[in-house]
Amino acid sequence: MRPVDEVAKIITDLFVDWQVYSDAIPEEAIDDRHVTQVLLKEAESDVSGYGGNTFNMVNLGVDIQIFYSLDYDENMLLSEIILMKQLEDNHWRVVDSQAHYLDLSQTDNQQTIKNITVNKTVLVDEIG
Repeated sequence: MRPVDEVAKIITDLFVDWQVYSDAIPEEAIDDRHVTQVLLKEAESDVSGYGGNTFNMVNLGVDIQIFYSLDYDENMLLSEIILMKQLEDNHWRVVDSQAHYLDLSQTDNQQTIKNITVNKTVLVDEIG
């Protein structure tokens, strides 16, 4: 399973109304500003923990970009805290949580965007 797939499952289990995409948002969905969309991209995939003349661990990272629906009526900060706590419960460490900003490429109604980066180190023997 790719790291983005694992993070996607955590998000969709928490927020069933959010549309979660890996690598890219499809063209047919990209302009839908009335649904919260999440874009996941791999941010890190590096080896570490050398011993016995080989690596024994893999460092994984995922960038999470949340595009909030224009109709989002929940508390964004609370939603993000719930998400980050659930990610931590699944051994993903939050390493970056940037401030909200508006999508300035949209001229009429601008979506609020949030970026979060999470990392996880796994033993090679645990991957399977």
